[in-house]
Amino acid sequence: PGLRNLSCISYKHPSVRGGLGGSVRCPPGQCCIGIWNRSHVLVQGCWGGGRDSCPSPTCSPSPAGPPGGAILVCLCHGHLCNRKAMGTGTGLGTAGGLE
Repeated sequence: PGLRNLSCISYKHPSVRGGLGGSVRCPPGQCCIGIWNRSHVLVQGCWGGGRDSCPSPTCSPSPAGPPGGAILVCLCHGHLCNRKAMGTGTGLGTAGGLE
């Protein structure tokens, strides 16, 4: 499947100068990204890394930044796939309550 007509959740936590929520249609070739800390979602939207960087249709956050840090990132190519943090073991559940 290609990365055309992909929609992602678009959100910025108020601490990241935003507070906007909803969904956005990504430009061709982009996929969805989600960035969380251990307690809440920070940013969700489109990311231009291409399909090779987003092999999964679902969001499976992995640690980002320095070892032991609290930041998790997921890249995925499924429709609205960045709406949930799944498989993290952190009890995040719904990211930012956007379902």
